[in-house]
Amino acid sequence: MTQTRKRERDAVVRIDHRTDEILTALARERNEDKKQVLADSVEMLRRQTILDALCEAYRDLRNDPEAWAAELAERAEWQSAALERLRDE
Repeated sequence: MTQTRKRERDAVVRIDHRTDEILTALARERNEDKKQVLADSVEMLRRQTILDALCEAYRDLRNDPEAWAAELAERAEWQSAALERLRDE
């Protein structure tokens, strides 16, 4: 019985010579192909972008005295509830 699978299509991306040299060196150092190094790099950039947005939102929260006070009050409520639950156990 032959199983038919859809083949993933690879995209072609043009990069400059310097970037290709770096990609080749990284692939050699990691003993991986360039495709995997590029995929890992894109994933790391995606995660870093999320963390940067989170840091910016936290900084905005800290810079808003009213919102920061509300945050601290909510944290205190959660901590109090957690302590009560621990005492009940």
